[in-house]
Amino acid sequence: MSSLGAYLKSYREKKGISLQKIQEDTKIRMKYLEAIEEDRLEILPGEVYTRGFLKAYAAAVGMTEDDVIARYENLIRSHGNLEAENDTTANEPSIITATKVPIRSEKRPLFQTNARIYIYGIGVMLVLAVIFVPLILSQRKQAVISTADTVDASDVSASAISSTDADEDNAAITDETVSTNSEAKTIALAIHAECWVDVRVDGALVEQRILHPGEKPQWNGKKIRVVLGNAGGVTLFEDGENKGIPGSNGQRLELEFSVQ
Repeated sequence: MSSLGAYLKSYREKKGISLQKIQEDTKIRMKYLEAIEEDRLEILPGEVYTRGFLKAYAAAVGMTEDDVIARYENLIRSHGNLEAENDTTANEPSIITATKVPIRSEKRPLFQTNARIYIYGIGVMLVLAVIFVPLILSQRKQAVISTADTVDASDVSASAISSTDADEDNAAITDETVSTNSEAKTIALAIHAECWVDVRVDGALVEQRILHPGEKPQWNGKKIRVVLGNAGGVTLFEDGENKGIPGSNGQRLELEFSVQ
C-alpha cells in the first residue's frame, strides 16, 4: 500500500492539478504542501493544522475528506504500533536503577544517580504548570475582552482587536457592516493570531484557509457553521455584538449560528 503522501500526489497528478494551483486555492504555503506529499508531516505546525491542511488539499483536488483523514489516522496508528514493537524495555522490571535513569545533561550527574529526585522534580513542575498556566490564560482572556468592551457599541472598530496603526481603509467591524435583514445572521471575526477556518453558509463551503492577523472576514446567511483551528486567536462578533474570544490558544472549536 502506498504512503499517504504518494497516494495524494498520484491522485493530484492524474487530475492534472499543480501544487501552485492548490496553494492559490487553499492559501497553504508551498513548503507544507510539498511536505505532505513527501510524508514529512513532522514539519507541519501541529495536529490541528495537519488535519486542516489534509482536508483543504482533498477538497482542492476533488477527493473525499473522510477518506484522506481515515488514511492519516491509519498512518498514526501504524506508527504507534511500530514504536511499541521496537520497545525493547517493555518486559523489564519497573524498578529504575541508577544506570537506566534518562541522562538529560552530562553536567547534572544527580539525575543519573538518583531517580527519585528526578521524578519528584517532574512532579513539582507539573503541579506548578497546572496551577499557573490556566491563571495566566484566564487573565490574558479577561484583558482582551475588557479592552473590547470599552469601545462604543455603535462604532466597534479594529482598534479593540488589532494595533492602533491599522489602515482605516480596511473596513472595521461596526454595526454599520451588519445586515439589517432579520432573516439572516451576520458572523464576523477579528484575527489576532494565525487561525485555520472552515466556514459553511446554508450548507455550502464558502471559506477554508488560514486567516492571518489583521484580517476581518464576515459571512451572512440563515445558518452558518464555523470551525476554528485556533479559537484563542480570534474575537467573535455575532450580528455586530462582541462575543469575545471563544476559546483558548490551539483549541479546535466548532460553532453554529442560525436565524431563530
